[in-house]
Amino acid sequence: MTRPLAFIINVAFGIVAAAIFTTNGAHADKRVALVIGNGAYQKVPALPNPPNDASDVAAAFERLGFSVKKLTNATFDDMRRGLLDFGRNARGSDMAVIFFAGHGIEIGGENWLIPIDAELKTDTDAENEAISLRTVMLQVANAGNLGLVILDACRNNPFGAKIQRTTRTRAVDRGLARTEPTDNVLVAYAAKDGTTANDGSGRNSPFSAALLRNLETPGLEITFMFRNIRDDVMAATKREQQPFVYGSLSKEAIYLKAGPSVPTHIGEVNPPAAAPAPDEILWGAVKDSKVAAVFEEFLSRFPASPRATDARRRLQELKRTAVAAAQDPISAKPGSSPSPQTAVASRETSAHAAANVAGLFKEADMQRVKAIAAKLELVLPEFTINRPASTLPPTLRQYSGIWASKIGFGGGRGRQGMLIVTNVETDGKLMGYFVYGPPTPQTIEQTAAGYHQWLGTVAGDILTYPYPRGTTTVQFSGDNLFLTQKRDDGRTPTITLEPVWRLVDEEHSAKR
Repeated sequence: MTRPLAFIINVAFGIVAAAIFTTNGAHADKRVALVIGNGAYQKVPALPNPPNDASDVAAAFERLGFSVKKLTNATFDDMRRGLLDFGRNARGSDMAVIFFAGHGIEIGGENWLIPIDAELKTDTDAENEAISLRTVMLQVANAGNLGLVILDACRNNPFGAKIQRTTRTRAVDRGLARTEPTDNVLVAYAAKDGTTANDGSGRNSPFSAALLRNLETPGLEITFMFRNIRDDVMAATKREQQPFVYGSLSKEAIYLKAGPSVPTHIGEVNPPAAAPAPDEILWGAVKDSKVAAVFEEFLSRFPASPRATDARRRLQELKRTAVAAAQDPISAKPGSSPSPQTAVASRETSAHAAANVAGLFKEADMQRVKAIAAKLELVLPEFTINRPASTLPPTLRQYSGIWASKIGFGGGRGRQGMLIVTNVETDGKLMGYFVYGPPTPQTIEQTAAGYHQWLGTVAGDILTYPYPRGTTTVQFSGDNLFLTQKRDDGRTPTITLEPVWRLVDEEHSAKR
């Protein structure tokens, strides 16, 4: 067991433990919600589902302990006054949520929610007849733990076809534009930016129906809730509609409904749940891993744990898989009987492949990485790039690799960097290292070059992982990666990383 792997398990342990400690005491905090359902539009055909969606969602939030204000078929003045009152009420709250079902539209890159009395003859009318998403996000931003905006408003909007543009640069587009919330705010779209959502033929739209199925699930962390909703909607619409969540949260887990607790004596209702045992916390973090060493570490820490049997079984499965991969592929075919020489040669070749990503990450590649690291004055950790499962989708598979900077943080004023992604799993969990060079004269923290190991998740098209002084987000820009560190002191240094070695490139070359 290497120290880096032990370190990453310590990180996982700390994050999960902190999350449980934080959320157990938050259930009684103030929660507020504003729910709007606009269907009876006066200038365009009516929408049947939004009033139903709003009524059902409002009832669900009330059962979750929220103080709920519901607006049905709201005019511009109704929405404006409702948002002002809600914003005042949201100050000092733990959670503030706004749900809107109805028409929404993008004009010139800005998103607008449409009241029922809007006419929108020109693109400039939106400022006087509609409510900007930016304004809505501001109303939830003062919540202490979570500000959440949920928009079932990406329908194919009839206003778009009739609006006259006053300038050539103010396009009126279908769906909603991408948004970038700040701090603790999440914005959930019923359909990804630039696409439209289905209103549905039942009582609720596909998105609202999926939201209602998951909203009150006990012990379901909010980011996983939206993953469930995404899968439900894509299944219901035959993958034609993909919900999307924008924004990022801190490492603390957030629950709309805590997990079940057992009363300790008669008359006690929903007492605070006891903190899970350390082995249960760690098991929850690592149980789906495909890295054998993770389970070896678990067993070394908790040999008497009730989960030890599961850990041993998982470890044996992974070892059997590794042995099977090292066998001669010919001998795996029924009726085949290779010669002993062939079998030995095959095992030697396969063993070598297992050590270097099935023969794709070669010694020459490692030397090239070391040369780049030396040029950038980086201190490389010992690492192995593990080949992900063949079923891993391309959106996740593209993360397996190594990227390095040509220009340091802050446009060259700060350190150089390298991102190494060693493990990519089918549930969107990633492991790796961020390696940073020595400080420049402009670097605020004059610490030596080094690296930190991280455990992160991919949600949408953004990789997020915590590190000792904040949160890092990583997003693709072509083949490059754009990395942003959101630091606890308020700074947000950025760096662009260019590919050094990528698994997908090597796999394509191997196929050719």
